[in-house]
Amino acid sequence: MRAERLISLLMALQRGGRQTANELANRLDVSMRTIFRDIDALSAMGVPVYSEPGRGGGIRLIEGYTSDLTGLSSGEAEALALIASPASIGTSELATPSRTALDKLAAAVPSMHQLRAQHARGRMLFDTKAWFRASVASPFLDELRACVWNDESIAIVYQRGDGTLADYEVQPYALVVKVDTWYLIGQRRKPGQARPEIRVYRLSRLQSLQRTGRTFVRDPEFDLHKFWHAWCERFEKNPPNNYAVELLVSARGRKYLLSTYGSWFRERLEALDDKPGRKPVTLDFDREEAALRVLFQLGDDAEIVKPKVLRRKLNALAVRVVAATS
Repeated sequence: MRAERLISLLMALQRGGRQTANELANRLDVSMRTIFRDIDALSAMGVPVYSEPGRGGGIRLIEGYTSDLTGLSSGEAEALALIASPASIGTSELATPSRTALDKLAAAVPSMHQLRAQHARGRMLFDTKAWFRASVASPFLDELRACVWNDESIAIVYQRGDGTLADYEVQPYALVVKVDTWYLIGQRRKPGQARPEIRVYRLSRLQSLQRTGRTFVRDPEFDLHKFWHAWCERFEKNPPNNYAVELLVSARGRKYLLSTYGSWFRERLEALDDKPGRKPVTLDFDREEAALRVLFQLGDDAEIVKPKVLRRKLNALAVRVVAATS
């Protein structure tokens, strides 16, 4: 609210020239004390505004001063507000560096641009943190950052989707954080493979990491943004489902799953008949954590038949949520 008032005050001074504090207070519907506080704030931001005491005095800008109030569009201000939102970082590892970088960026732009961004930031929040999930930092993140930055190959032990462990030597190209999950994009060559392939690895599945000290030459054609966009599209169309869950689902639960996760389960859910009562269905998830998150949202509209360990974990989660909110 104050950012909007400061902009209005500056515009009033630019349009109206010298004005008394009383005139400005009446125009902005605030007290004279607030006007003087706002004048001090504008002055501290580098705006050449000052007051002249005595008869015929008032508050005015230095002669010839103008501020381009249209230099930052509303869309640009909203975009800056989203970037500057602490929740948009999605992970604590980058919270402090991002905040200090944004502080330096804000100090480098004109004062009115800062006001517009502040105004938008008080009205928009981009919260990327998923419900009921705790973000766990990878113990290998710092070393991975260094290897990605220096084009240094790494040797890793990685847990694949089926739970087995595999040893890989990877040329790390990039790190990506999606919501609150970190991914490594790296290139490796399989035995007997003519050309290396670029793969995506979830950091939470890394069991160990060793730096090799060997540098590599990146593919000059690699485009991080194009690769990630294409990979996400393929993943959503054909997710790696390795965790089967047998359910009894109600008509309302079936409708919810179709509307929310139709791209994952449409074929099996649409095959259910329309008779009343709960229907048996087997849904494939890529991992237990995803099944727990999705099925928690269904409440009593779904009953887990198998695996029993998932049913126990879901019950325990429900107990913790109830205890935390009671």
